[in-house]
Amino acid sequence: MSPSFGGVKPPFLQVFALHEAFTARNGVRANGRDPRHATRWIWTAIVAGVFMEALSGLPFGCCTGFLLPACAVARAVRRAVADIPPVALGLAAAMIFAPLQEAWLDAWGVTGGGSAFLRFFASALPAAGTGVALFTCLPALEAFAGLREEGTE
Repeated sequence: MSPSFGGVKPPFLQVFALHEAFTARNGVRANGRDPRHATRWIWTAIVAGVFMEALSGLPFGCCTGFLLPACAVARAVRRAVADIPPVALGLAAAMIFAPLQEAWLDAWGVTGGGSAFLRFFASALPAAGTGVALFTCLPALEAFAGLREEGTE
């Protein structure tokens, strides 16, 4: 329902999945890792991808096929970017992955006939605002909802 810019819309679900991949910590039980927490980012990426496909009328696997590897990359580099403030991390992650997703959608042939070049570069602007907003607000919303306890996750 958000307005489009250059044929693209803000990637709320994509940035939400990236936020989970960057910030989710592995829970620990007395006998080791908690598997529910270790795979939470995978399930978030799958659900976000399926929602993106359903909301946009895209073929099954189109967005999920992008979000899973994108979140895996985010998960792999999360320790290297741990010192970056959440606002800057959200801005950078969204501005990197949104154009890549536009290229991915163009490769699938589901962009709707618009200019792929314009969509690739135009996608970074709404993604930047979305990344900053979600990476700023989501930690407070999760703590308020009781989904994360400060210091334990």
